Amino acid sequence: MEEKRQTHPNAYKPWTPDDEQQLGERCAQGASLEDLAQEFGRDLGAIATCLLKINAEGPAADEVAGFGA
Repeated sequence: MEEKRQTHPNAYKPWTPDDEQQLGERCAQGASLEDLAQEFGRDLGAIATCLLKINAEGPAADEVAGFGA
């Protein structure tokens, strides 16, 4: 886990309601999946999973749908 956190500081930390809201807002503002991973310090899979959970809309959510998630 510590090794993963060297590249993704928030890896394995639970998402707070505020984090989820902010993620949805940034997605709606046009942020890409990669942008969100950088901003939130999480890997692409964690971002994708959360975007699906919150039914986000925007470019990053479209990217996730394109992966067949």
